[in-house]
Amino acid sequence: MGATHASAYAAFGKKEHVEIAGIVSRSAPKARALAKRVNAPWFTDPQKILRDESIDAIDVTTPSGLHRPLVVSALALGKHVFCETPVALTLRDADAMIDAARGNRRILMVAQVMRFVADYQRARQEAASGKLGKPRIVVARRLARPYWSAKRPRPFRVYGEPIVELSIHDFDVANWLLGRPRSVLAHGVSGSSGVTEHAMVAVEYRDGSAFVEGSAMMPPGFPFTTALRVQCDAGVFDHVTEFRGGPIPKTRSVRYTKRGLESVPVRGHDPYTEECRHFVRTVHRKADAKLLSPNAERDALRIALAARESIRKGREIDLPH
Repeated sequence: MGATHASAYAAFGKKEHVEIAGIVSRSAPKARALAKRVNAPWFTDPQKILRDESIDAIDVTTPSGLHRPLVVSALALGKHVFCETPVALTLRDADAMIDAARGNRRILMVAQVMRFVADYQRARQEAASGKLGKPRIVVARRLARPYWSAKRPRPFRVYGEPIVELSIHDFDVANWLLGRPRSVLAHGVSGSSGVTEHAMVAVEYRDGSAFVEGSAMMPPGFPFTTALRVQCDAGVFDHVTEFRGGPIPKTRSVRYTKRGLESVPVRGHDPYTEECRHFVRTVHRKADAKLLSPNAERDALRIALAARESIRKGREIDLPH
């Protein structure tokens, strides 16, 4: 993801008034290779950029468990920060970053990429327009094969287990559509990794419910699939994306109303590029930071952690306001 973001900034260039001041990685070969691609200097010591007063903003794409010290230091040293999701693996770490942004009067935004996926933006527009009535039920799926192996193990203590790393995107979308969550009830299946690899999560809201299925244990050949259904009082918006190989996934968005089935044409764009553009424009005071608010990410993280607790304890978990 660091390479994805860096490529976006490099492409913006003078048009968005962006210059890449440096690439930092714990791996010198990786840093060198990416820096060459985007024509920037590279470092293995983050202090080289954290203490550089000429740098306005830092994009943090390290594993989630390592975010807090980098983000808090950057904010304290006057930098704006764009941080990958999950923003943290604990609410304590998330709160420390949010407090640092507030205390230093700097921008902290979180890369909640689904808010920039064109079909999900359309779902939000359909629900917010009122033409389908009030949204009542959100059903979301994110189904993947295992993204680790014996040769490439996944240290969940720093990346987050699937219910956090994968499903947090859909928890955020559900909140985006339905508001603040009130309670969580989850059931899950553990895999050979020792953590929950497939979960079904029910989230209750004041005037609706969300049902989120997340999996990292689909069989070989199963395409990475995301889906979203928004059921309103007077209609349904339904979307499915399947990554079957190649750069362009297969997508389908439709609307069901009393008039019947209607295809919903959606003009796609690269959501990673657009979220980076939004951060840059926010730093330039040309866009609203609230769209990628760290507080919204915290709400999604609350659901993920509550879902994990619900599976462990076998009961519903309340989320006090």
